[in-house]
Amino acid sequence: MTFDVLCHINATGSAASSLYTAVANQMLFSKPSKALIRCDISLDAPYIMVEIDELAQLDRQTKCLLLLSQLLEHIDIPTLRQTSRISQIVFVLPQDELGNPVIDNDTLAELLSEMILQQVPDFNQTTTLDLKSIAPDTLIIAVDSCVSYQYVSNQAKNNAVQVLNGPPGIINGEGGYALLTHLQGSLSAQFYSGEINEQLNQAQACVNNTYLFAGKDSLAWQKKWFANTQTLYSPEDELIELANLNNTIGYQGVANDPAGLALANSYLNNPLNKGLQHVFLLFNSPSDQLIKISRSET
Repeated sequence: MTFDVLCHINATGSAASSLYTAVANQMLFSKPSKALIRCDISLDAPYIMVEIDELAQLDRQTKCLLLLSQLLEHIDIPTLRQTSRISQIVFVLPQDELGNPVIDNDTLAELLSEMILQQVPDFNQTTTLDLKSIAPDTLIIAVDSCVSYQYVSNQAKNNAVQVLNGPPGIINGEGGYALLTHLQGSLSAQFYSGEINEQLNQAQACVNNTYLFAGKDSLAWQKKWFANTQTLYSPEDELIELANLNNTIGYQGVANDPAGLALANSYLNNPLNKGLQHVFLLFNSPSDQLIKISRSET
């Protein structure tokens, strides 16, 4: 897959350099919630979240609508269609607790018609994005907000959520991302298959590579990662440091995969990293996936 990252919005702002700086330097934008969630049978505690200040106090639907509107304002779709073919637009958006889209298709069509005076391109809405099979010439627009009490309390039933003074867990955030897959994309993504140790072998990974983690953090994941990377080490090697998107801007829900790609873009296009040939992007939800992101030869 070859692609370009067009724009993004999250707690670091909308500049790729700011996203790189925040993650590379392990900057913290998180804060504890005012509400308590049930962590286990004996503990209620505030959960840790990364909220965009301008969106605080708004409900999830309103946040997603505002993020989506800002992304569309940043994308000059008419000009983009003149220089790059767009066969379809895919909106990656969340659903509510009843399984209904947070933003319905009529609203999406209205937003697009406001931005495009000519014929609106075909679009569809999904909650999942299969990066391995996404078609070329697809404009991907992904938005989610995962910081509400309702979202986090439901998430805590199946996953370890980071709470104040608690063990490693998921820190939730919010944001929006726009990407275009096309044959002349500036970045290339190479996928691997099998268990995570098999993927590392296929990629010929080593401890000196740059690893970006854009998944759901937990103590169980950290143990699994260390167990599967032990064979990469020699006695004199230092421990691999994962650049952790989750710790900096939070888990982005249905927009998390595009958030990881935006992070990879920020690393490879930063002037400080001219000698960096590629980065490895790691996901662990819904399954473990290693992706090699490099500058495209096209």
